[in-house]
Amino acid sequence: MATISREQYNSWKSFCEQVQASTTVNIFETKAEQETRIKRAVKDYNYFVKTYFPIYADADCADFHIKAANKIVHGKREVDDPNLIAVLEWPREHAKSVHADILIPMWMLANSKLNGMILMGKNEDDACVLLGDIQAQLQNNQLFINDFGAQFNFGDWQDGDFTTKGGVRFAAFGRDQSPRGARKGEKRPNYAVCDDIDDDQIVNNQKRVRQIVERILGALFFALETKKGGTLVIAGNRIHAQSILAHIVGDTKPGAPKREGIYHSKVFAIDPQTGKPAWHQRYTFGQIMNKIKKVGNAIGRKEFFHENHVEGSIFKDSHFNWIKTRDLHKYQIMVGYFDPSFENNAKSDFKAVRVWGGLATPSGDWQRHCLKSFVRRTELTNAFEFMSDVNDKLPIGVGVLWYVEKQFFNRPIQDALKAHNVKRAKQGKPALVVITDNTSKENKYIRMVKMEPSYTNGEIYYNLDEIHNPDMVEGNNQLKGIEPGYNSPDDSPDADQGAWNILDKHKPNNNWRPIIATPKKSTW
Repeated sequence: MATISREQYNSWKSFCEQVQASTTVNIFETKAEQETRIKRAVKDYNYFVKTYFPIYADADCADFHIKAANKIVHGKREVDDPNLIAVLEWPREHAKSVHADILIPMWMLANSKLNGMILMGKNEDDACVLLGDIQAQLQNNQLFINDFGAQFNFGDWQDGDFTTKGGVRFAAFGRDQSPRGARKGEKRPNYAVCDDIDDDQIVNNQKRVRQIVERILGALFFALETKKGGTLVIAGNRIHAQSILAHIVGDTKPGAPKREGIYHSKVFAIDPQTGKPAWHQRYTFGQIMNKIKKVGNAIGRKEFFHENHVEGSIFKDSHFNWIKTRDLHKYQIMVGYFDPSFENNAKSDFKAVRVWGGLATPSGDWQRHCLKSFVRRTELTNAFEFMSDVNDKLPIGVGVLWYVEKQFFNRPIQDALKAHNVKRAKQGKPALVVITDNTSKENKYIRMVKMEPSYTNGEIYYNLDEIHNPDMVEGNNQLKGIEPGYNSPDDSPDADQGAWNILDKHKPNNNWRPIIATPKKSTW
């Protein structure tokens, strides 16, 4: 059962009074005037909102509000695929909850297109509170009741469950609850919204994030009407590169493809093409920019532009020197280190391959250059394809030594490598040779943190051509996530440390001096 405080209940009662006071009915209007209003309201979303919900309409709806509402309520659906997943990735203070939780389902009711609604929040309490706003409208919006009939029948938002006179059920669930069995009699709900389900804690636990995503796309989406079509709406802004919302969209890192078939409404507070506020009907350019200045660029761009900057507490942005790499012939050694996960599937840990070059400068400095990166949740074969592709593109006279840690060089990896090389042989290409790293290693966290002085001293460089490569971005974000008590992926920095260990064995000894003398005759 949800736990609703007395303060929350009193706030809801006050809101009900405001709704009732703001939606009075003109008792002197004619039937024709009423019919004209209804006819326009069911087709014109902005008019509908301003007419029936003046408590929200301090400005006209934004273009993206109207476009999303029309897509959900009046959008053309294919006969063989009437279902829709809509992600409303809108900035903070751009009315995500109001439209997704209240106005759009109320417009569906006005158009006789709502069979039932499921609302999922961070927890059941939050979901019930969100559901309370639409119950307030159904019970107290006098103009809506006048035009579309009395709606509310029985139940209570405090229990997360109520029903209209027409048998339309509204139910609230937390993200850790299963919405199975949410239908009302023969009516299966055809609208579900996930609102405010991301938070700063869960995004740091990717296992839980994936569990919630599976619940949303599984139990929740499949609780909706299938034959006539159901709509699943995810509303929020992207608080983390791998948030629940980001996983629903699919583009959890730069360059990653979106999930096929979704309607994705991604809006920035300032349109990057026109330079105008996306909701220019309500905000000015100056208001948006002043808000950003007050909280700082990093936070402001996160809330208004969905940009998720990762800044480490040990490995910082300032440590990453991006340069055009040297002629590959000039590196003393190039090492590619493979850190595979224990399982060979796309849902396991990351497969990380990092290619490093060791460069001795004329001044005697030893530089490490990160040349290429492959960091993905994927099959083993794709990692081997990457390594062979790097080999195939190397100039004559240049080679990479490929290593894998001994504990990982198990039977599945050996079999996958053998299969890869059989395929290479059939293509007339050379085999991929992977060397076992037998080095005895200390605690992983200690090994990775010991890399920090080299970053601070400016000895580490990255290939500028790879700065926007999703694999390079993912690998570097993993490194920046290393800190005491971290629980984020560490496959890439572990591969970095393994590569450095091999690389540094080839570092020239500047203290070595040749001894010139007449060789002595051997007595053996």
